[in-house]
Amino acid sequence: MLCAALLIVACGNKNGDKNLTLEEKLCTEWHSEALSVDGDVYLHFEIDKTFEIYQRIGEGAYRLYRGTWNLEENLLTGKYNDGEDWAAGYNIEINGNTLTMTSLNDAAEVTVYTKTAIPESVKNGSETIVKSI
Repeated sequence: MLCAALLIVACGNKNGDKNLTLEEKLCTEWHSEALSVDGDVYLHFEIDKTFEIYQRIGEGAYRLYRGTWNLEENLLTGKYNDGEDWAAGYNIEINGNTLTMTSLNDAAEVTVYTKTAIPESVKNGSETIVKSI
């Protein structure tokens, strides 16, 4: 029962989003608005510091990547389930239903996501990948 209460406080506070921390606001499902490549991405961040990324490049199928994430101030970093770090960390900003992620690599790519539930068709049709280089 305590776990359920924590999840409601951390991820289910729809009416009081203004009072949530950045970490709590991140804890939901997101969909990419525009990418620098031909593709589509859904993100799902959990309060237990795990994530799922559903990524489709071109016309291929979605691939599911899992791992853990960390947020210090507005710096988001992650590690895939094989222990490999993300290619870059990201400065993040959340305004209402919009997540803006700016990579900390030389490209400094900006990606915008909208709070959106991941469709069951994406979840059920994804190939699970153990991320490696």
